[in-house]
Amino acid sequence: MEDAVLLLEKSYQISFQLFKKSFTAFQKKFVYPRTYLTMGLLALIIGIYAYFVANGADSQRPLYCMIIIVCAALIGFQWYNPRKIRRNLMLAVKEIEQDNYRIRIYPEYLEIGTVLPPEDAGEPSETDTLFDDTPEENFSGTRIFYNKNLHITEYDDFFMIYQTKTMFYVLPKSVFSEEELEILRVHFSQRLDRTFQQNVKKI
Repeated sequence: MEDAVLLLEKSYQISFQLFKKSFTAFQKKFVYPRTYLTMGLLALIIGIYAYFVANGADSQRPLYCMIIIVCAALIGFQWYNPRKIRRNLMLAVKEIEQDNYRIRIYPEYLEIGTVLPPEDAGEPSETDTLFDDTPEENFSGTRIFYNKNLHITEYDDFFMIYQTKTMFYVLPKSVFSEEELEILRVHFSQRLDRTFQQNVKKI
């Protein structure tokens, strides 16, 4: 059943710089910890086999050196891959930087989606202007219900909304007034409890 109460509704765009900042924050939260752990384990393996190279039998040194080279290559890949993904994604984001988005906040769920221009978009005719018969925008939204899998983190410039570690939504704070931001904080805190976190620099 459709909720009767709409708490807030906002249309917005996501700038290139804001998306870059938010995706970097997303990688720091979910990608880099695993990456650094893997790099640390590989570095430990390198240290072990470097010790074997220095103190082991001559017949095994070529194998140990090969293992060290492979581990070093994997460390390089682990370091480079997240940066490559971010760079490629940023190139794609430039193509959709001017897209319009909308969020609707209900008591039980969020609805986030892209606002598409009307199918018959074009210069309005005199008849359309006279009778205010402008084609409606096409809003394609996804409902995100409040549950234990939904996480929202507040940063200085945006809210990051995510349910999995592979997909997230960016909600710019600049489209809200201070009163609306406080409403959001109270609402998210009540609905999500510990899965609503604030990562805001204190001034």
